[in-house]
Amino acid sequence: MRFTDSFDQAVDKDPTYGLNDSLAARQRGAQRGVTYSRTPGLWYKAPVPRPWYSQVNHSRYPGTLSLWLGTSAVRLDSPVTAGTDGVVTAQVTTDPIPGDTSDGAWASLVLTADPAVSGYVTEAGVSLAVLVRSNGGIQAFTHGRKVLDRPGAATPDERGRYRIRVDARPGAGVATVTVSDVTTEVSLDRAFPAKTWLHLGAYLDSDSDTATFDDLGVSAVAASPARAGSLKHLGYFAARITEALGNHVQEVRGRTTLNWVNISDYARYAPEVLESCAPRSCVVYTGHEFFTGCDQAGSTTCRLYANHRERWQRLADVVRPHLSKVAAFYLKDEAFHRGASYQDVRTSAQVIKEEFPSVPVMMVEAGPKVTSAMRVPPEVDWVGFDWYCRSAAEIEPTLNTLESITAPDQELFLMPQAAPLKACGTKPGYQTDAELADLQWDYVKLAERHPRVTGLMGFGLWVEQTPVSRLPRTIDAHERIAARLLAP
Repeated sequence: MRFTDSFDQAVDKDPTYGLNDSLAARQRGAQRGVTYSRTPGLWYKAPVPRPWYSQVNHSRYPGTLSLWLGTSAVRLDSPVTAGTDGVVTAQVTTDPIPGDTSDGAWASLVLTADPAVSGYVTEAGVSLAVLVRSNGGIQAFTHGRKVLDRPGAATPDERGRYRIRVDARPGAGVATVTVSDVTTEVSLDRAFPAKTWLHLGAYLDSDSDTATFDDLGVSAVAASPARAGSLKHLGYFAARITEALGNHVQEVRGRTTLNWVNISDYARYAPEVLESCAPRSCVVYTGHEFFTGCDQAGSTTCRLYANHRERWQRLADVVRPHLSKVAAFYLKDEAFHRGASYQDVRTSAQVIKEEFPSVPVMMVEAGPKVTSAMRVPPEVDWVGFDWYCRSAAEIEPTLNTLESITAPDQELFLMPQAAPLKACGTKPGYQTDAELADLQWDYVKLAERHPRVTGLMGFGLWVEQTPVSRLPRTIDAHERIAARLLAP
């Protein structure tokens, strides 16, 4: 199998409920990073079900895809194709109702050449659908016609689950259907297609029932997602700001590779935050250690602490036991915008490099300060800028400038606005979830046009305390962008 999904390790949390979370941990094989979409799974036209109808790694059913609240389905976002043996294979383990082997409710595997179908077994556009009932009954359908009906034929495993498998050659008029210990060859109305969209669905009699799926495998998919240019980093600014605003690193690990964290609380250091980080995934803020008097734009009092080395050393000593979790150290945020001098910014970078020479140093400046006159210290490895309430097209000239004033080996970062901001007022384009989701993809396209851009770090979540539950499309965009970073 060139593509498999174990459905393990996803974060099952509002608003996306794990469907496309943690793909790097779940998927194996030569083809990875393939996402899913929710579909109605009904025999009539209906809206896409709410996100909580399909969840991955729910606490009651860990390591599975679970379907809830009646009939629904999910579709793999790339068509299934034949493997090296010339056979299209799709298989999955399912439990139509966990803890029950007598009910008539069923779970299904559907293959169709028509991407527009809902995912219901008897739809006219379905090439081949196989269902297994909780009581072991098996049925198969091709273009709405029943071609297999074996009541109570399949034997569940010791956990009450059934294994569904379909094998067929493109162009053939037959397919082999296996459900647990029962294997049958079925005749098809039409030649089996070379590319088939796969749906996993369930028909549940009660809203209190749940169906689960585990260990999905297919011979191959038509294509993994196209890689997003030179992007290799994706994450959030302020995944942890203060104890009061919470540590969000654990909940975003499955859709990010890099997250900004502050562990320099006013009363104490919080090194335990770094334990939430995957290896080399957290960017540690150092601005509190080096600078004072920088609270306002254009401050005339922004300068290094006289004892900045001692302050930095205290942070460095706290970080050192967790250094494997650290991706970079982040200088004073928007330092030039806040009145810091070039020499002071460079000094802070030099002091960090003296202690940890192999760890990247990152600086992010406010967009208006990125001019041909701005100097970037040579000790800085990653350079970015932020400029919110503006489109990707509006900031592209500033990115051109940043490219012109930085060295070729300095990697560039952009900071997409990822939540509504008060600073934007009522300006259209930056208010709704749909607008912000589109903006994330605009930034990806911008990065694709500029190969020196290697990272996107979203801004806004948790900063102004917008509930993540209000941004399902934006978070879905982040998960799908993260999938493109996995693409082979």
